Amino acid sequence: MTIVLTALTVLAAACGGGTETATDGAREQVLAAAVVELITVNHTFGDGPAPFTDYLIQSSLDPFAGDPTASEPGEPRDLTSGEQAAILAAVAPYGPVTWIDNPDDFITEDLVPTVEGSAIIGVGEPTFDGDEALVPVSLWCGGLCGTWLTYKLSLTDAGWVVTGTEGPIAVS
Repeated sequence: MTIVLTALTVLAAACGGGTETATDGAREQVLAAAVVELITVNHTFGDGPAPFTDYLIQSSLDPFAGDPTASEPGEPRDLTSGEQAAILAAVAPYGPVTWIDNPDDFITEDLVPTVEGSAIIGVGEPTFDGDEALVPVSLWCGGLCGTWLTYKLSLTDAGWVVTGTEGPIAVS
């Protein structure tokens, strides 16, 4: 299945120029890769594994992913079933996933997630330019535990891989 999705992604990238509409498979792959990078590398707890036992992932695009102070937040839309399936498959090895509609419903008055040991994860709409993509993400685990950034991904023979960040990074 990965080979087919990668082949479709390569074909879509080869047929267009500049900013383009990505295939569903490419969107699924970059969202999943970005979330795994967020929870395994940029989880705000330094080197080593994240301390989270559960992941509360927003079921729609996070309008503030990448920038918690966005004056013009992105357009919200529900994640497709394919996007959710790709993210779930990628995150499942790290802990249970619960899909949530409104992250505010899962934050206590003390600004911590209502599910002990969890992190609230959000993704924004990915943008594509040939064989590169940008994916804004967010992670919230408390009043002094959060991060917002945008990952840059590149299409390789192995699929979409995070190659760095672009733009500002916010940490709480």
